[in-house]
Amino acid sequence: MEKYSIRILEYANTDKAPASAQIASAHNAGFMNLTMSYCLVQGSGHRILVDCGVNYDEPASKAICELYGFQNVRMPKDVLAKVGLAPEDIDTVILTHGHFDHMGGLKLFPNAHFYIQKDEILKSLAALSLPAKFNRAKNAFIPCDLKTACDFICDGRMTLVDGDRELFDGIRVVSLPMGHSYCGEIILVQTEENGKAVEKVLSGDVAYVYENVLGVNRDGVYVPFTAVGSPLTVIEQIDKAYALAGHEIKNLIFNHEVRNYETYKSVKYDDGLHVATVVE
Repeated sequence: MEKYSIRILEYANTDKAPASAQIASAHNAGFMNLTMSYCLVQGSGHRILVDCGVNYDEPASKAICELYGFQNVRMPKDVLAKVGLAPEDIDTVILTHGHFDHMGGLKLFPNAHFYIQKDEILKSLAALSLPAKFNRAKNAFIPCDLKTACDFICDGRMTLVDGDRELFDGIRVVSLPMGHSYCGEIILVQTEENGKAVEKVLSGDVAYVYENVLGVNRDGVYVPFTAVGSPLTVIEQIDKAYALAGHEIKNLIFNHEVRNYETYKSVKYDDGLHVATVVE
């Protein structure tokens, strides 16, 4: 069995996220803090990113970051330098879904091969053809990212995954159709803690914050959030991911939960961003 290390790399944050968009029951609750991050998985000769952040040099990407109130935005070269790597060192990027904050950095990893669910690309492209009254169906992904993805598909640099699949020894993906996005995926990574095998679930946006999984005031009732699918599908996918994590919240890795940096051993840098170590 291969053993992998996992680190969470923060590349931006915000204190302007509407609470009601992340926690459906948080009516009139104002704004909350979120982190923007991707995960670095190393082992078996691979340096893998799960998601790849944004390209702040791309005008459309910068504009949507500003619209969402992102702060302290850093490009991958600056983020990876904190762990002694460069974008050129990344050989694989596994995309949980196609939203701008997860897929915007496609062009920045010249030596990487990319994986994403087939229906995530196809249905996102189809949404672009809809008239303006359906713009909410296009929310959070941008045409320039999809154009780059199509170029990579044509160049043989992006694999469209159709459902559940093992990508590497000890790393597998599980598809999540019509939930937060058109067909996202979670990534399960085999690791070892205290001499025991543990599978960590890198969840993308299957949940934004702990309340989505643990319930408001930890009452155990799943809470949905912004999605293209139904609230029922969202909470069913939360349940699936949490079960795969062994119903241990520390085994379910969030992209946007600021409490990551309390749950795991973390370092905060002068730019206001963190690196958290999930598994050494």
